[in-house]
Amino acid sequence: MSFAGLTLARYSCRSYTNEPVSGADLEQILEAGRIAPSACNRHPTRVLACTTPEQLAAAASAQPHFERDGSVFGAPLVLVVCGRANDAWVRRADEMNAAIVDATIVCDQMMMQATDLGLGTCWVSAFDPAVCAQALALPEGTYPYHMLVVGHAADAIAAADARAARTIPASDFLL
Repeated sequence: MSFAGLTLARYSCRSYTNEPVSGADLEQILEAGRIAPSACNRHPTRVLACTTPEQLAAAASAQPHFERDGSVFGAPLVLVVCGRANDAWVRRADEMNAAIVDATIVCDQMMMQATDLGLGTCWVSAFDPAVCAQALALPEGTYPYHMLVVGHAADAIAAADARAARTIPASDFLL
């Protein structure tokens, strides 16, 4: 599938079957994140692949509103995308730490790889990072920025006109 096709096929899936993501698919998704670019090649991003019932429940505890069947939206895989600010490049002019930017790039590349594999995804940042870090016993200095929920979709992409209504017009997007 072309990249343009991927961008049109990807949507925020919020309902999943209970079919697990295969090990081969998980490897490809993680590899897409691992090779993602980062500022000055510092690679401060770390990913926790939650696949066990305990890990999935812990991830869901950080946002109970999204909990379904013991996971986030009932997905069989939740990738917690974290950053280590102390390992990241920092812009001198204003001290901007690139950890969140780098983690975002990793999350996006993994999301597009999952879409290319025919899997549904939902990028979740609406969760309590402190609860997430504690529930998943993340190492000190490792901050959870995103969750990428992955699985076999049990819902379908919205119609093109409904999607267009939620998209910013080009006249507003371009400065």
